[in-house]
Amino acid sequence: MKKLISVFLALAILLTAFCAFAEEVVENTAIRYEGPGFDTPEDAVTCYMNGLKNLDFEQMLSAYAWETLASHYSVEKNIQRLKAYIPTASARIPATNDFLVSATLHSLRSYEIRLIYNSLEAYILGEDYPEGQSIPLREDGDVEAFLQKFDNGRLEALTGMSDIVFLTPDSVTDNKFSLEINQENLKKQTVQYGADEAVNVVAMAFIGDGAIMCMPTVARYGDRWYMVSVSSMTSMILAVDMNHQAFMFREMKPEDFFR
Repeated sequence: MKKLISVFLALAILLTAFCAFAEEVVENTAIRYEGPGFDTPEDAVTCYMNGLKNLDFEQMLSAYAWETLASHYSVEKNIQRLKAYIPTASARIPATNDFLVSATLHSLRSYEIRLIYNSLEAYILGEDYPEGQSIPLREDGDVEAFLQKFDNGRLEALTGMSDIVFLTPDSVTDNKFSLEINQENLKKQTVQYGADEAVNVVAMAFIGDGAIMCMPTVARYGDRWYMVSVSSMTSMILAVDMNHQAFMFREMKPEDFFR
């Protein structure tokens, strides 16, 4: 009997040790989307733009503060800012526990991914982009003919992006960004991020006969900077639609880009 009890005790100890080991493995292998952050706002946007150049979607997303943003994000402040509850907006449920913080992370992440995807589609199709309208494809061969429009070399051309330069929001908004009303709106627009500081960054890179431009919101948590949104007060002033907020292309000489 004593020998049997000893066997059971040994098995219990082994099972406890195994469960502890399994929990540690699960914890250590949990997916973390956020990188270490960046020293400056420009470094974060450079990572994002280089991801586009490298055709590396994960590199683009690594510029963001996913876990940090989700843990600081305030649904209440966003609703107060909007003066309305909008069922189509992202992150609509107050994150009162770890489960909802995780849900907030994925809601914000999926929203940003959709905006980047939309801008990719608009860029690749160029003049053939339907601007949100459906395109009837009823005749034989219509689907194949339309899908061939994506195979036009424009995506591959992104690898030729060069000379990322940064401009001030005022330089692209005819100094409207610095107006007191827009500075107040900037504070209201970014308060839900719960960041220590939030700024707009305007970046441009040359490609072929034009340029690629983005103007995201970048936030500081502690001493680390991350992108938090591809949209910004700058893009609002310029009335950039949602299908071009992640980035846009203009066929013109770089020196004429903002004329």
